[in-house]
Amino acid sequence: MQRNYNEISIQHQFDAYCKKVLRNEAKSIRKRNARIKENEEPLNDVNEGKYPQTNFDEQDVYFLFGMEILISDQKLSAAIDQLSDVKRKIVLLYYFAGFNDTEIAKILNMSTSGIWYQRTKAIELLKMGYGIW
Repeated sequence: MQRNYNEISIQHQFDAYCKKVLRNEAKSIRKRNARIKENEEPLNDVNEGKYPQTNFDEQDVYFLFGMEILISDQKLSAAIDQLSDVKRKIVLLYYFAGFNDTEIAKILNMSTSGIWYQRTKAIELLKMGYGIW
């Protein structure tokens, strides 16, 4: 009899835990969707002159590990050119190609912490030394 009561108690606790996790996850999804909805604009509502048009002739092209990375901001491109080769590769792979630190570490044969360190130093250089931000 005692064992049966313990099993039922554990079952109820597990059910309550599962419901709590699902409730919190649903709440997180609703919050994320609300944030996205706040920031998005329907294409038919966008004014023609609100966003600057990108001139593809003025873009700088970086070829990196078989990828073509385009940067349309001339000031940013000039600042990235001033970085060391390793820092430039890390910045391009992380911010423009969408790789994470672990993936970049495998590509460049470095440690993940080394990639993180080099990336943060590169961003500091871009912010302070080159007046990007």
